[in-house]
Amino acid sequence: MKRLGVLMAVLGMLSGCSVNMVKLGVYQNKAQLIGLDGTVYPGNILINDISNDGDIEFEASPYGKLNGKWTATSTVAATAKPVSADGQAEAVVRRAYAGKSFLLANQKAVLNCDFKVNIEGDGLLGSVFVIGDGVCVDDQKRSIPIQFFKS
Repeated sequence: MKRLGVLMAVLGMLSGCSVNMVKLGVYQNKAQLIGLDGTVYPGNILINDISNDGDIEFEASPYGKLNGKWTATSTVAATAKPVSADGQAEAVVRRAYAGKSFLLANQKAVLNCDFKVNIEGDGLLGSVFVIGDGVCVDDQKRSIPIQFFKS
């Protein structure tokens, strides 16, 4: 029983090291859609760092409230990270993926999204980020840009 208490304390400290961890191995980042009229719709993406999938949600969009699952469909070449002014890389690119998501509004798929993302991390116990962009297409074949970035 004492070991369980120690384990829970360690897990609590580890999650405290990460600014965007919502539970062990799951991280939340920002997302945005850019509407046809240029309106920016903020949202969130959750990434499960172990299974390389998660959830995307937007409280508002031209289609109403959106949510859906995303998954990595293939590995792609990682994009090189720029080096900061002091010569240090700010984050380490852990993996790079092509991904897919169907975003739903009122239980109906309204956007078919394809994107490329880097999964980045701030060291061993740091945050994990989804950085990238792509395009979502609606049923009228209109393209809506989607972006993912650090929270």
